[in-house]
Amino acid sequence: MMHFYLKNKLSTLTFLFAVLLLWQQIAVATPRNVSVSPEPSWIKKLPTRIKSNISPEDVNGGYYYLLMDQQYEVAKEELYYHNVYKFTTEEGVQDFSELRVSYDPNHEKLQFHKVVVWRNGKPINKLDLKKIKLLQRERGMDRGIYDENLTAVLVLDDIRVGDIVEYSCTVKGANPVFAGKFFNSFNLQSYDPMDERLVHIVMPQNRRLNYKLHLTDKKPAIGTTNGSTTYTWHLKDLPATLVDDETPSWFDPYPGAYVSEFNTWQEVVNWALPLYEVNEKLSKDLQAKIDKIKSAYGSDEDRLTAALQFVQDEVRYLGFEAGIGGFKPRSPSHVFANRFGDCKDKALLLAVMLRQMDIKAFPALVNSSYQGHIAEMLPSPYAFNHCIVQVELLGGKTYWYDATISKQRGDFKSIYLPNYGKALLIKPQSNALTTVIPPIVTTPHVNVKEIYYVTSFDDVTMEVRTAYTGAEADFQRSHFSTTSIKDIEKNYLNFYANSFPEIELAEDISYEDASAENTFTVIEKYNIPNFWQSQKNNDKVIEAWFTPQVLRSYIRQPQTTKRTMPLALRYPLHIEHNIKVLLPEAWSVNNEDQTIEDDAFTFRKDIMYSSTGTELEINYTYKAKQDHVATKAVAQYLRNQKSMLDELSYGLTYNKDIAADSGTSWPIVLLAIVAFGLAAFGANKLYFWDPQPAAGYSILDGEPIGGWLILVAIGLVFTPIKLLIGFFSEEYFNNAVWSNILDASSAAYSPPLAGILAMEIVVNMAYFVYSLLLIYLFFKRRTSIPRLMTIFYSFNLAFIIFEYMLMELLNIPYGNGGNDASDVIRVFVAAAIWVPYFNLSKRVRSTFTERLNPKPETEVQQRVIEEEQVL
Repeated sequence: MMHFYLKNKLSTLTFLFAVLLLWQQIAVATPRNVSVSPEPSWIKKLPTRIKSNISPEDVNGGYYYLLMDQQYEVAKEELYYHNVYKFTTEEGVQDFSELRVSYDPNHEKLQFHKVVVWRNGKPINKLDLKKIKLLQRERGMDRGIYDENLTAVLVLDDIRVGDIVEYSCTVKGANPVFAGKFFNSFNLQSYDPMDERLVHIVMPQNRRLNYKLHLTDKKPAIGTTNGSTTYTWHLKDLPATLVDDETPSWFDPYPGAYVSEFNTWQEVVNWALPLYEVNEKLSKDLQAKIDKIKSAYGSDEDRLTAALQFVQDEVRYLGFEAGIGGFKPRSPSHVFANRFGDCKDKALLLAVMLRQMDIKAFPALVNSSYQGHIAEMLPSPYAFNHCIVQVELLGGKTYWYDATISKQRGDFKSIYLPNYGKALLIKPQSNALTTVIPPIVTTPHVNVKEIYYVTSFDDVTMEVRTAYTGAEADFQRSHFSTTSIKDIEKNYLNFYANSFPEIELAEDISYEDASAENTFTVIEKYNIPNFWQSQKNNDKVIEAWFTPQVLRSYIRQPQTTKRTMPLALRYPLHIEHNIKVLLPEAWSVNNEDQTIEDDAFTFRKDIMYSSTGTELEINYTYKAKQDHVATKAVAQYLRNQKSMLDELSYGLTYNKDIAADSGTSWPIVLLAIVAFGLAAFGANKLYFWDPQPAAGYSILDGEPIGGWLILVAIGLVFTPIKLLIGFFSEEYFNNAVWSNILDASSAAYSPPLAGILAMEIVVNMAYFVYSLLLIYLFFKRRTSIPRLMTIFYSFNLAFIIFEYMLMELLNIPYGNGGNDASDVIRVFVAAAIWVPYFNLSKRVRSTFTERLNPKPETEVQQRVIEEEQVL
């Protein structure tokens, strides 16, 4: 019995297995909503085309179309395809020997009519329903989008080069969310040449179809038959469309047409309004969340910010777009409970939460690719692919927010919004597209500050602080929250290693997140061995190059420069990159500034040396003005871009032979001694100049130094000290400085600068001696002081203006031994105050009355005579 039982049990299992296997075969043999049927009767039939006028040398990918046939029967909601293509290479056979047709099984059916391979003019039937496989590919899965579309795949066997594949099929049905409204778009030309193209639309005669041409003048042939209106584009011998790379996302390079039954944007709004209505009561949990935000924050602005951050960060982006779900948002309570939703789900949730707080908010349809260019399309739901929110606060000011962007921070007025351009507000009485105004941002999106500590010519330390704002801050904040610091350090290190192969991390990377200002700052520190490298073919000279690597990484050079289409640019974009180099000794190099203005960008570069010559600062600014370059402006843009790229790197050179002789320059010392002797000889002459006191004053009127003269006295005392310090801090007597300036092989070579420095030494030495003489005569209250001080201030002003103009004429930077405009202003103000004072002040006349050889009796007598004349 036991044996019999087991035998029957095994037989039963075998039978069940066979049934399951048979069921699986039947399921495979009859795919869901896929069948074979004759071609529909309503189509415009074309003769089979198996002859071509196209040369295989003119096509790409190893195949091309002889016929692309696309027909619509609007009333029946049927779309008919009839395509014929030919293989020209083995690669084409490898890649395109599978037929793939996608459809939505929720409301569409797929009917195959024929699949034929033409070989040597003879047809081979390849249509076998049992060989059709259905795949749910979910192409948007990586972006969190699931549409449940199926792809029917038919693998064609025994395909060879030269074969022609012909197939036709019909997709029956349409998404009920559109309530039978028809709209679409199609190309009339392709990347490769094509023998024949047909687009045929059959509309009920009582329904109006609008069309708009794009990059073509081929209007449709319009006819009427059997109560229908037909629109037909039938074109032959179509050339290839040569497409440039890096075109803007909104630019469609292919000639084509838009068609739509929607007459106005208001009709699209009326279609969308019922989809976005919320008629059900909010769940207790959602209402509790809204009440919590409302009670925790006292202002609409703070409540808006809190609600936005909740929807952005705590409701993840995930969408089920099958059928109606691709256009109708799910209920806010449902989205809140699941904590996920797509763009329209999150936008409606945010809008509802804000409305419950008495803040006006409306979902708005936008196109993330076409941006403001949707105005060039016909009104239809297909003009949009994204949903954001418009918020109106007290005072009527409106703001726009994207609920799908996470980790956004900052003030409600400055939260970043992509450049969507135009939007369609989903609210009653909305009858036109609205301009989306992004927040006004005045600060750079990226602000880089690099400091190079060049303590020696072996190793260099580099510190970097990069402050990101706006979208850049949002991205970095998200990146740092999802990436380990070790991986970030590795990536950052390799970024700089392209320029400095031996670079090493000196400290762990850190960051500062100022969320209130939406500024994210990354802090780095590196050691760079062998930063200085020997010049090619000249080991005596070493060089170092400084390049704004971060700025450079944002500048994209197009691969296609001879263009027939616009060039896309990253926009908006504003970068400031500051490089500061702390040098071990004075460097005598010219300051520079360079500005490049293009219709598409502004670039500025400023190179400045400190007055001591030991600090170099390079400031770069780049700002994009628009999101693309028009075709006719590309050549000029590329010239300006090349000029900009040529200006990015800045190099320093150092002659080791000259550096080895960095002692005292004795010829310059001798020059200073000679200047000192001549100045002392002149000072001696001035010492014995002994003019009479001012008219009406005598030695008897002598007053002590006081009043404003005290300030003059202090300035005089510090003048020779300041000059003496300057002689050594400016390294006037450093032999290396003079060798660099006078060596024609040096980057600092500048004979005019040498002449100006020599002139400065002579003049400053004269000032030094003259100031010592003035100090002595000032405190002796000599009668010569008023005129000598006038000469001092006037000549100082005249000399500094002369030097300033000379350096401008010779294009010599002010930080290298000269004076800048601020020095001129300072000396001018001093002369404007003190020259009149020493010539008009009674205090001056009554103070400086002492003479080298006084004659009291004569002066008293003269004073009496003058007083009698007055009486």
